Amino acid sequence: MIVLLYDILRAMAEQPDAQEKSVAYLAEQLSQLVKKMDTVLICFPEQGDGSLSHAMEQAVLRCEAIPVVWGADHRWKSLMRLAFSSRASTIISTPLIVLGLAKLQNFYEIPLFVRKVVTAGYPCEEWMIDGIRKGFDCTSWGCLTMGTTGVVAGFSCSETHGIHLRDSEYRVEIVDGNGNTLPEGEIGEMVLSPVGAPELRYFMGENARLHTERCICGSTHPLLTDIRPGRTEADADLLALGQMLQSWNTVLDCRLRKGRYGLEMEIVELPGGRLPKLPTAAKWCIRAFDPETDEPFPYDPTQKIPEIGWESD
Repeated sequence: MIVLLYDILRAMAEQPDAQEKSVAYLAEQLSQLVKKMDTVLICFPEQGDGSLSHAMEQAVLRCEAIPVVWGADHRWKSLMRLAFSSRASTIISTPLIVLGLAKLQNFYEIPLFVRKVVTAGYPCEEWMIDGIRKGFDCTSWGCLTMGTTGVVAGFSCSETHGIHLRDSEYRVEIVDGNGNTLPEGEIGEMVLSPVGAPELRYFMGENARLHTERCICGSTHPLLTDIRPGRTEADADLLALGQMLQSWNTVLDCRLRKGRYGLEMEIVELPGGRLPKLPTAAKWCIRAFDPETDEPFPYDPTQKIPEIGWESD
């Protein structure tokens, strides 16, 4: 049922009128950050009509800036080359791809020119923001989207660490574990609904607090704060472990899963540094970064990791 609703919302966002509204909204938000003739690097796994990448590209063009899209070659190597050759001052991407690029910049001692970062595709948590800002010595903003689809539901507040909702198109409510609406200010799961189809309630799998009073920035649009992946109790330890691994500068990428014989970990390390202490009961696969082949691992922080059904490769 969740997959069906996701597909319906995505199909609605891909309609020409919805795409036009999304691009216009993004252009208005990005115009505060992107100046005429700025080079903007856009890095998402999907391109094409109706994708978030396409919407961002069109919005950047409306700002009279120059979009550079990370294309079919999704290796870390190609991203480093593109970031350096384009001299992009702004990057729009998923948080962990930007964080990985910052780690590679420091590892290879190749100066990039990034001063502004806009994250989208999934929530950018505090530890991700901290790593990105330190890695690039930059400022960052966030865009609330449903995965990497063209569903754009909000953009960063200019004064607080939160997201103002695009409430002309989407409604968000905060619910408890039974799907009941919570009082304002309480933390719970976000549920997204199109204004024109309120019966379609998409449970985002991400937690937040909702505030409807006038914001200190002057906006009257509802504000979401404390956005973070929602997890079951059983998944909490895995979430913390993934956060700890990704926070290390020597860990470029990691993937965790539960296979037939327990927890399995695949870690891509940058040579020459220490690794954090790993769980003794886990099955490890630690390998050095290979710039000729390695691509960023797919990441979905809202996906529940199953206890059974996944086997070792």
